[in-house]
Amino acid sequence: MFGEIKDHNGAAINYIFTLITSFFIIIFLLMGNCFAEDIIRKIDFDNANVLDVVGALALQAGLDIVLPSDPSSQKKVTLHLRNVNPSEAIDYILKTNGFTCEKKGNSILVSTLPQDLSQTGYERVYGAIELKYLSADKVSTILNKILPNLSVIVGGMSNRLIVGGKESEVSDAKRLIQKIDLPVPQILLEGQVVEISKSDSVRMGVDYNNGIFRFINEDCEDIRSTINALISKGEAHVVASPRIATLDNCEAVINIGSRIPYAVPVSSTSTSTQWTIEYIDAGVKLKITPQLGKDSQIVMTLAPEVSSISEWRTTPAGEFPVISTRNASATLKTKNGEMIVVGGLDSETERTNVAKVPILGQIPILGLLFQNKTVEKAKTEIVFMITPYVI
Repeated sequence: MFGEIKDHNGAAINYIFTLITSFFIIIFLLMGNCFAEDIIRKIDFDNANVLDVVGALALQAGLDIVLPSDPSSQKKVTLHLRNVNPSEAIDYILKTNGFTCEKKGNSILVSTLPQDLSQTGYERVYGAIELKYLSADKVSTILNKILPNLSVIVGGMSNRLIVGGKESEVSDAKRLIQKIDLPVPQILLEGQVVEISKSDSVRMGVDYNNGIFRFINEDCEDIRSTINALISKGEAHVVASPRIATLDNCEAVINIGSRIPYAVPVSSTSTSTQWTIEYIDAGVKLKITPQLGKDSQIVMTLAPEVSSISEWRTTPAGEFPVISTRNASATLKTKNGEMIVVGGLDSETERTNVAKVPILGQIPILGLLFQNKTVEKAKTEIVFMITPYVI
């Protein structure tokens, strides 16, 4: 009986001893570092402010950090570490640069003096700011101009900023970002690009002064009806019907043309020459920059350009195309859903027709006597009909 009591007491003592041992192991693991986080595979800083580096690492660990602002703390550090957690990196940086730290809750207090850290005056604080609409690079440039004493770090792949400075400066930065980080309106540009023969465009009453660019934002519906009638008769055809969405005050480009190849010599010897193929663009291009105003007004900056090959110039290095270009620009005001017409974009194509007498026309050299060759030049006009919609 007494033996059974002794055995039960021994089991209880062993159980309690196991609990106490486990408790101390957990405490030991927790105290081994002030904080624990995921491993950072790569840390690279070159000649960076040591406190900026520590602040960035603390934010990576999800910790609040308070740093001293006295001039003696403005040291520079060059750091290249691999596969470490932020706590180890912070400990290493602070110890090797003469700093001490104390962890209180989820915060770290850093000091340059081995004194009661809770009594030290701290001014430099850090914060992470997530951006919803604007890019971190753009906001960083704005903050550097408005708050030059603020340290700003762009948060790598994420669209966020890490800012450090006096508490008042960090608060000012957060308030400013709240005011400017707003959704940017988008504008949908619905277009129709129509190619019309030059004679038909004159006949329908849209004469663009011998190929001079013209921008129209009045009576556009009448022009649309006339063009649709030409399309139905086969006297005009739709080249493209682009739909492009762009941000407010950002450029959109409609490009209709071709890339013309030509050979360029890259090296030569007494027996051979090596060539490479390069390309040059030619055709019709329209650049559009919409800017949203008040009361659904949209200011449209339009820049059409027409380019074509004027000639092929022969040089000792080969034949090269000579491109002639005409361009213009204009700014018009329209409303949401109202159309703008851009005309005067002329182009000329050349087509060669060869008529042959059967059999005889195919005889080399002599067959030229039995052929009739005609060259036709067709002038066409490209008309853009653009309608903006605020989305």
